[in-house]
Amino acid sequence: MSSTVCFAPSIVTYERDLAEIRRSAEEDRDFSFAPIDRSQVERYLNPPANTIYPLEYAHHLLGDIHEKTILDLGCGKGENLIPIAERAGHVIGIDISPELVRLAQARIQSSTVNADVVVGSAYETGIPDATVDVIFCAALIHHLDIPRVRTEMARILRKGGFVVLSEPIRFSKLYDRLRKLLPARRNISEYEHPLTTAEFEYLLSGFELEDVRYFRLPFVPMMRRWKKMNYFACNLSAWLIAKVPVIRHFGTSAVVRLRKRTTD
Repeated sequence: MSSTVCFAPSIVTYERDLAEIRRSAEEDRDFSFAPIDRSQVERYLNPPANTIYPLEYAHHLLGDIHEKTILDLGCGKGENLIPIAERAGHVIGIDISPELVRLAQARIQSSTVNADVVVGSAYETGIPDATVDVIFCAALIHHLDIPRVRTEMARILRKGGFVVLSEPIRFSKLYDRLRKLLPARRNISEYEHPLTTAEFEYLLSGFELEDVRYFRLPFVPMMRRWKKMNYFACNLSAWLIAKVPVIRHFGTSAVVRLRKRTTD
């Protein structure tokens, strides 16, 4: 078992970074660390292709990574680091928040996995060119300046390597109106918002799109407050998207796998 916490070189502070650091500090104050729940690790070790949950599908898209170098970009408190490290050869976690990195370090130290955790910016990771096989990025890009982070991902990724992204989306103007029915979320920065169609398409450009799947029609987050209804809602949403693909436009989450071209 090993873990390290250090600062990546050449961190440039942007207003977005400052907003995210403030948000993360609040998240840290509200967080109570508990022992690792093995059931919440094992569900991500080999999830099925037909899972109804976007994060499980993101882990499914990682495939065989046992000899790969994996970057968990925006690793936060390290929830994804543990299942990834149990499958991968070498894992690096990067987050802009020192508070969340300390929580990720504590999580790693309470496990049996090896991972390096680094405080750094997604715009300037400090990782050498073309040295990462896979980038895993869950619910981060919608906080960021997309052109900058896309450029950095392409720089550090090996030719033929790939990125797995799971992001909130809002392609439908109708959903903008429906969203007002939802309770206001706590602890969000002024910069974060679900990706628009144009932002999503820009993020995908420059890579080869290998897989994309949409999740959670708007009624799913509306039912989240009723735990007993969540599984039913996720199942119904997945069934509707599979049977009527045109309505995926109304999904609130997307998971993609992007391959770096070998000719670039």
